Amino acid sequence: MLTADELNRAVKQAQQKAAVCTRFCVVGGECRTSGYAIYHNGLGSSDTSEQIVSGEAVLRLPEEHLVPWLVPWLVATHKRRRFDFNRGGWDHPAL
Repeated sequence: MLTADELNRAVKQAQQKAAVCTRFCVVGGECRTSGYAIYHNGLGSSDTSEQIVSGEAVLRLPEEHLVPWLVPWLVATHKRRRFDFNRGGWDHPAL
């Protein structure tokens, strides 16, 4: 599992790569005992999301490999769509 600093660095890198956030968006993450909590607070309640990440495969990813997972999560959040880190699917980068 990443440290809190590594997680926040990955989230900030993803925010830059996604290029969907305005200067009003607040994006970050925190490490918890069972995984990560990542969040995006936008301009309103419909543009705000928190995701609990507990999937073992994702938790083992190094910082540089977590960023490609965070980019589509940010894009989905801005499109008001769901993106679940804890289940595999066509919309997830390959592990």
